[in-house]
Amino acid sequence: MKLTLEQIRALIHGAVTVEESADGKFSFCRFTASQKAAYEPGKNITTQVPATAGMRLEFVTDSDTFSFDYLARSASSRRYYYFDVYLDGVMVKHFGHKDVKAVASTLTVKLPEGVHTVAVYFPNLFSVQISKVTVDDGATVEPVQKSCRMVCYGDSITQGYDAVYPSRSYVNQLADKLNADVIDFGIGGEVFRPELVTRELDFEPDIVTVAYGSNDFTKKKSREDMVRDANEFHARARAAYPNAKIFAVTPVWRYDGEKITAVGSFADAVRIAYDAAAAQPGVVVVDGSHMTPHSVDYYYDGLHPTDSGFSFYANALYAAMKPHLNQK
Repeated sequence: MKLTLEQIRALIHGAVTVEESADGKFSFCRFTASQKAAYEPGKNITTQVPATAGMRLEFVTDSDTFSFDYLARSASSRRYYYFDVYLDGVMVKHFGHKDVKAVASTLTVKLPEGVHTVAVYFPNLFSVQISKVTVDDGATVEPVQKSCRMVCYGDSITQGYDAVYPSRSYVNQLADKLNADVIDFGIGGEVFRPELVTRELDFEPDIVTVAYGSNDFTKKKSREDMVRDANEFHARARAAYPNAKIFAVTPVWRYDGEKITAVGSFADAVRIAYDAAAAQPGVVVVDGSHMTPHSVDYYYDGLHPTDSGFSFYANALYAAMKPHLNQK
């Protein structure tokens, strides 16, 4: 039985829009039209907009098999992609390729007898189109309902650089801990960009996380520019999400934090990010310097956490958020 566009829209998490082409391919986007317009066409950063970071198909089924064809294309500076498949909360398949720019293939999962919850985490650093999404004829397929909604703003670390297992990005780990439906607005190389905060999003979040500042420190911004952009971003976020719990994460440790840039020292950049968030009522500021080990062993390149580094990040952020949330 082939699933329809309406069914795919009900089963996908993390996509703002889902479209079906004339040849039956489903495409997903995590940004609104105005957010995409905030990026200048042709710039390297725009290649990352189509990435399926934070997206997953999640459903309950009694089917014996589940399958789809896919086309994966690079949407970052990295040349690897993987899918993670979970069955009732346990990973049962990790599938993809490295040293590639584009791959067309099929993902097939055999399921044990009975009713099970299936989650297929999409690549964070590639874009994915899928087609011929099938379950057994006569099988039931039901959406999974989440307890809350969350949006995550940030740079490459929020997008998922460099988790090999997409389910291990801090956004996906945090969403699982909170049982949240999440939209990941992370973009590699991103800075505080106030125009990304938009009221047109048809998704009212209970939780908002903001994690910028590291690239503001290195992108030849002046100190005045960073102060202005950070303050305007947080002011817009507070106004756009008046009922949400907002958590601002200051920049995490980086291997070259001793250098001096136009912003000043790395400590200066962290203080700017902290002060901008703290100036808004009800925003909880989380100290990023305590969230990951200060060791290159937990980073791919001294900047982006590995899978194990992301576990430290996700656990620390969840622990910092939990006292402020109405959760057991």
